[in-house]
Amino acid sequence: MKKRSSTAIIIGNWKTSPASLKEGLAFVKSLEKKLAAKKLAKLGYYLAVPDLFLSELASCAKYGTIGVENVSGISTGAYTGLQTVHMAKSAGAKFTLLGHSEVRARGETTEDLAKKVSQALSEKMMTVLCIGEAKRDAQGNYIAELEEELRKDVSMVNRALFENLIIAYEPVWAIGKDVAATPSECFEAVIAIRRALASLVGIDHAKKVSILYGGTVNKDNARTFIKEGGVDGLLIGRASTSVSTFAEIIDSCRRRE
Repeated sequence: MKKRSSTAIIIGNWKTSPASLKEGLAFVKSLEKKLAAKKLAKLGYYLAVPDLFLSELASCAKYGTIGVENVSGISTGAYTGLQTVHMAKSAGAKFTLLGHSEVRARGETTEDLAKKVSQALSEKMMTVLCIGEAKRDAQGNYIAELEEELRKDVSMVNRALFENLIIAYEPVWAIGKDVAATPSECFEAVIAIRRALASLVGIDHAKKVSILYGGTVNKDNARTFIKEGGVDGLLIGRASTSVSTFAEIIDSCRRRE
């Protein structure tokens, strides 16, 4: 089984940005130019992009890893408007996000998500599974809820496939807000996630699953999460839509290496 990366994993989630493919191509070229100037280009970066931009951006990126923001849990069939993992891979996707709170809020069920996770990992697609509590209670019940959420989401996955799994801890109450979780809150969640993983696949396997933090990450707090939050990287939303900000975050987080 592969080891966790010693290089911070920095993933940008573009959602519905930018407005055009032309802007997306310009972004990637500009980002790689900035990273090359900082001698960071070869360490790479990750971008989850809109489906329609996937093929062109995957061909354009020299140092980046391009993925999609979601996939279906089906392998084939008459399902208008859905894309399979195989389709995404054939167009150049190297990874997929799954279970983002915004997708769950639109009606994705735990059963549907479990099928997606199983399908993506079965086809050896690097899968970034997003989990996180809606709110924190004084009694600490959210920890048990977080662990249970993870168990249900990966309930259909064979332990041998966990080598391509990454967990992104995204507390729902911090996504798109002005205040992020604190590094200590993040660290507490990381411990709970590792504990849940260990109960599912054993401690040796659990230690090799990378865990990221996402939720109001910016250039001022990014490095703190890497240093004090116990995570292996970051999943970044709006800050990843600015070339300069995304490059600054990558630069900041890679100083630990």
